[in-house]
Amino acid sequence: MKIGIITAMPEEFRAVADSLGAAAVMSIGVFPGGRFSSYGHEFLLVQSGVGFDNAARAAERLIRDEHPDLLISTGFCGAIAPELQAGDVVVANMIVIAHENGFEEIPAPLSPIGQTFVARQAAVGNKVVGGAFVSTSCLTSKKRLAGMLPGHYPNPVVEMESGAIAIIAVENNIPLLAVRAVSDPADEELSFSLDEFCDQDMRSIRPYKVLLTVLRKPRIIPQLVRLSRGSRTAAQSLTSTFSRLFSSL
Repeated sequence: MKIGIITAMPEEFRAVADSLGAAAVMSIGVFPGGRFSSYGHEFLLVQSGVGFDNAARAAERLIRDEHPDLLISTGFCGAIAPELQAGDVVVANMIVIAHENGFEEIPAPLSPIGQTFVARQAAVGNKVVGGAFVSTSCLTSKKRLAGMLPGHYPNPVVEMESGAIAIIAVENNIPLLAVRAVSDPADEELSFSLDEFCDQDMRSIRPYKVLLTVLRKPRIIPQLVRLSRGSRTAAQSLTSTFSRLFSSL
């Protein structure tokens, strides 16, 4: 099977790559990536950059150039559900896009691999749960999203790419698997947005922009420390989760 995987940022890319072994460096258009032969399958791992536009373009180019049998959207996320903590892994059983006044459910062809994996992990005591992925186009208050969400959305998390990738999966009738590891819990409301840290195309973080933002907003330093710690925990969870998932395909 040929499997296309899309992450947004380098830390997420490395977390998945660590589960796959040695890579042949490649690119999909302007998007950097790696080609792996592991677990009896071919994997194409792409770093899209942050946000809907980057994710959609990367998914379109990956499908056009490589024709994968399965598409995976993955990376870090923020918890909306208060019971989710840093490092917990959520597999999408629904994907919705948050708009100003409500939510649009995307009828993505979610692969049964995801829910089978959740059930198997629960049976052996690993913290992997099914949940609702809430995709936003910009940093949005988790408390506000929690207040807007219908009660039937299980274990909701917030992120910025899976909704766009799900739309491309629908258009191309390709099964989608969305897996995210929590980097920040529900009670951590971030006082900055990634566009303050990233280059213009939102594909990489620039240290000088981080420094300038910290100088303007020194109050965010404790948040950055906690987020860095949570992101390391999330990365470790993604690596171990994908090692178990890929070995079971």
